[in-house]
Amino acid sequence: MRGVHALGAAGAATTLVGSVAKATISVNLVPVAVDPTAAAAISTNTVRTFQLKVTQSAGEKWNVGSMKVTLATNPKLAGYFYASPNHDNTLARNTNFNNAFAATSPDKYDTFVSTPHFDVTPTGTSQAANLNVVGTSDFPNVGPATNTPVVPTTSGNSNAGNQTLDIVWGDSQGVNATTATDGSTSYVVAQFTVVGNTGAFIRGYSGGTAATNTPLFFPNNGTGVLATASQGTAYLPIRGDINLDGAVDQNDINVILGHFSKAGTFADGDLNLDGLVDQNDLNQVVGSFTNGIGSPPSQALGSLVPEPSICGLALAGLAGIMGRRRKA
Repeated sequence: MRGVHALGAAGAATTLVGSVAKATISVNLVPVAVDPTAAAAISTNTVRTFQLKVTQSAGEKWNVGSMKVTLATNPKLAGYFYASPNHDNTLARNTNFNNAFAATSPDKYDTFVSTPHFDVTPTGTSQAANLNVVGTSDFPNVGPATNTPVVPTTSGNSNAGNQTLDIVWGDSQGVNATTATDGSTSYVVAQFTVVGNTGAFIRGYSGGTAATNTPLFFPNNGTGVLATASQGTAYLPIRGDINLDGAVDQNDINVILGHFSKAGTFADGDLNLDGLVDQNDLNQVVGSFTNGIGSPPSQALGSLVPEPSICGLALAGLAGIMGRRRKA
């Protein structure tokens, strides 16, 4: 399956969706507040959650995601991706995500991949019908590399496990619900909960049904030395790195001091997202002072050329699997 084209594979059952000119998909990594009760149940260490959110314009539908992310481990950084009790150890999904769990439940903060239908309609058996996992990422090339994704597992919740998420996944039906008046919509396609002070570089892309076989590489959100990261590389920050430059230093302390005892956002130093920049946020920075993630990865992006003979056979097989899922 190495020659299978990820964008084509995930969109195999969405060919009836017409192309629309100038349709776009944008990706953003958003920090999410973790309820203190849930955080205490997950670990005695720091628990942070981030969501990979997609915003699409009218006429576009997200249908594939590809990412390869490994948490940094060095003498000053340690941690793991949290897999909650209802986490799927094979496909990295949680079919009861969102409305099925209270904010105080650890399951709310599972590490998972998702599709628009998961997020828009988070109840019922239809959630599992349109999520299809086709293998690991071949980034910086475009396409799946194998049929065995590397995902966090419930048995790996320790500093010795759950460091990697390597997966290509898609929406087999191209389903979403637009709610904005201009037809645009936003939803979660992946969530990461990191236990510990570590972070990572998330490398990958999304794809849509309007711009078939066009990878939309993740944007570079880093600053300073991390601003040189290659296209397709997003930064999942280490604990205490407010300005997203890959290091916890005096610059981050200054941000805290400049907003201390004031309402603010993550960028203002509200690291625990409780609405106030205070001693709890300062403690995160001080506890991680002088930590750094190192240089960002640098690589040329791959091409969008599949191997036709292998790709055609694989798409036919995948389309059949998706069809059976819809009838289940």
